[in-house]
Amino acid sequence: MAKKNLKQLVVKSNELIEAHYRLSLNEQKIILCMISKIKPDDKDFTPIRISVEELTAMLDVSGKYHAEIRKLANSLRHRDLHIHNPQEEFYLDTSWLSASKYYYGKGYLELEFSAMLKPYLLELRERFTAYQLQNVIRLNSLYSIRLYELLKQYGKIGKREFEVIELRKILGIADNEYKLYNDFKRNVILTAQTELSAKTDLQFTFDEKKTGRAVTGLIVHVFTRLPEPPTDSIAADFTITDQYDLAVSKLPEYERGLFQRLQKTYLLSKKQAHEIVTVYLPRDGKERIESVLDYCHTYHKKALKVDRKAHLGAITWTALKEVWQVQPELFQEPVKKSTKIEISQEPTPEERAEVKKLLAEWRQKYDSH
Repeated sequence: MAKKNLKQLVVKSNELIEAHYRLSLNEQKIILCMISKIKPDDKDFTPIRISVEELTAMLDVSGKYHAEIRKLANSLRHRDLHIHNPQEEFYLDTSWLSASKYYYGKGYLELEFSAMLKPYLLELRERFTAYQLQNVIRLNSLYSIRLYELLKQYGKIGKREFEVIELRKILGIADNEYKLYNDFKRNVILTAQTELSAKTDLQFTFDEKKTGRAVTGLIVHVFTRLPEPPTDSIAADFTITDQYDLAVSKLPEYERGLFQRLQKTYLLSKKQAHEIVTVYLPRDGKERIESVLDYCHTYHKKALKVDRKAHLGAITWTALKEVWQVQPELFQEPVKKSTKIEISQEPTPEERAEVKKLLAEWRQKYDSH
């Protein structure tokens, strides 16, 4: 797909982004390609022409792509979506397309949106979200595309909360799919987290909300990445061995130094150090990060008196992810509750057992990341 086309904007109303529907990965990409071809001054829908060459570059299709593309266009005419409009107090049930026409002798097809979608795609002035097509067209999970849009809405706010049940409905996940939360987390949330970080201008982290022992909600923290500097800006003294080194080599001197220090001094893995530098440092700031790191040394020394296996890397990883609050006079805003247990000079047997258990849990999380 030509780079010029990839830079076209996808503009959707927020109601359409939050609509309940289920499309395959290829079907989503066709719809997004269609939306990117709508002009800002269009007042009505007209047939949108997409060449077969453009589609084969964008979609995952086999050698018999003509039949596959026609089948995709046909299936799109029968895909429903359900939109809730709280301002006007109604639910809209409609289809995506009103018609599709495949010109097999000319190498293109024409598709036309359903007329009921005009308020959600044409002449948008408020409550809409826009992004470049290139930010989603390379994604390989249909859920990654949907989550990208849902988080892009809140890019400036930086945080969005979801109830797990409602998020499943928005994403079109059936009741018999990913019934266990851990399966949903692994196949939907973590897959999207990895893909968005690697291929788009967004990154996110998330906290889980529990009702009893069950996870019922997510608090998602959204970060917009700045454009990467030119390759020739890579620091001359930075050794490149993998994608983490390459990404950090383009950052300022402090970030590069922190990346290396987190590995050598604080025993974090390269992947963990990269996440701290690219996600948590922009979120929490240099002063807080440095204060937490200083505190980790003190806490580790105390922890060694309780458990000789206390691991500095596990303590550091936990402290930075949980934003342990130290020097509270410097940081006035509230932070989330920490699992940290303060270690007294002479801990009781009960305190020792509790600290040992907690240190083991931290090490398990550290090793699994």
